[in-house]
Amino acid sequence: PVPSKKQAGKLVNAVPGHVPVFVMLQLDWLADDGLALRNPDTLRRQLTLLKKAAVTGVMADVWWSLCEPEPGQYRFGGVLALCQVLAELGLKLQATMAFHKCGGNVGDVVDFPLPTWALGPAREQGLLYRSRTGVFSEDCLSLSADAAPIFPTHDGSRRTALMCYKDYISAFAGQMKAYLGQTLVELQVGMGPCGELRYPSYMMSNGWQYPGVGLVMAHDAGMLRMLRGATSLKDPPWMLPEDQNAGPEDCSLFRAEEELFRRGDGKVFLEWYSKVLLRHGEAMLDAACDALKEQQIEARTLELSVKISGLHWHTMHPSRATEACAGYDCCSNTRADAYCDIAAMLAAIAKKTSRPVTFNFTCLEMNNWSNSMPHAQSAPEDLIAQVRRACVAHSLPLAGENALEFDLATGSWAFEQMNK
Repeated sequence: PVPSKKQAGKLVNAVPGHVPVFVMLQLDWLADDGLALRNPDTLRRQLTLLKKAAVTGVMADVWWSLCEPEPGQYRFGGVLALCQVLAELGLKLQATMAFHKCGGNVGDVVDFPLPTWALGPAREQGLLYRSRTGVFSEDCLSLSADAAPIFPTHDGSRRTALMCYKDYISAFAGQMKAYLGQTLVELQVGMGPCGELRYPSYMMSNGWQYPGVGLVMAHDAGMLRMLRGATSLKDPPWMLPEDQNAGPEDCSLFRAEEELFRRGDGKVFLEWYSKVLLRHGEAMLDAACDALKEQQIEARTLELSVKISGLHWHTMHPSRATEACAGYDCCSNTRADAYCDIAAMLAAIAKKTSRPVTFNFTCLEMNNWSNSMPHAQSAPEDLIAQVRRACVAHSLPLAGENALEFDLATGSWAFEQMNK
């Protein structure tokens, strides 16, 4: 949008630009019971100012633990209240199905854990992501829980994680029907930590610091069963990183001279690790589409999106180690391109369902030259270009988010970078 100006002490409405701009709501916009807005008067004032700034709408996390506190007990009253305010102001909503916890990551100022009824069985059955050294994550359920019928329903029977996600989206769409297509225009399907399609390889809550490559999270019981069933490996390779804050050259698997990531067990593992993550994303989108079909939501009424993390550090290293640990394989052979694979999967879902699907990528405000840590080998602009090429190749819409916080008043530098 064109920056607003003051005339005689009054704020003049800005003029919208060609690209729609959405602003993320504060993480705690929902009341703790999910039934209402936490601070309705303050939020209305903020939304009114966003409308004057020519913002198209807002993105809001619809937290799983707040909106399904008990199995099958859905509380979307707060989202309905938000939609009502947005409709009155002429703003749109992108709703994120937040199947992850809030707390412990960049910008997290509140804590919303996973629902206890889902977290408990996942702990007991070993279906939470875990590293070789015993580091585990409660940010989200392991993808190995997708087909595990261990989670309760309201009537005492059992369902898989994918069934839980589908039921949640179906209930949400059913209650939001009056606003679909007009106010509520996009559903972002959360697929992992921070709602992103990736593994929780780097966790600030566990002491991770930039620019560490992170850890491989494939040692929970469910992931090990999947690995043994799909490959000749009994366990992930021994040469995986043990220090999450190390660089690629500190880990045997990722050293440029040896290139163990392109041969033997290293290659087999990284290809499998990336492939099952891709299948998880496809399964979750299928579940979302089935949920919308169940509610008889027409294909063009509601757009779907998937968020992919902009892991820009160590992208200049041959191993692309940070991305590899998170499940994005750009190293197992010279043509490996995780983003092209993801774009192809999203495009296939869109074609199969006739429902629009958008590739949402982070770090759009970053550039290659302002990095004060050369050893980070960071190249966000190159990474964005790679993603853009993947989306163009598959005729897939591309949206973007800033990775770090900035505001409309002082963030002209970020908009200028995105405009490139």
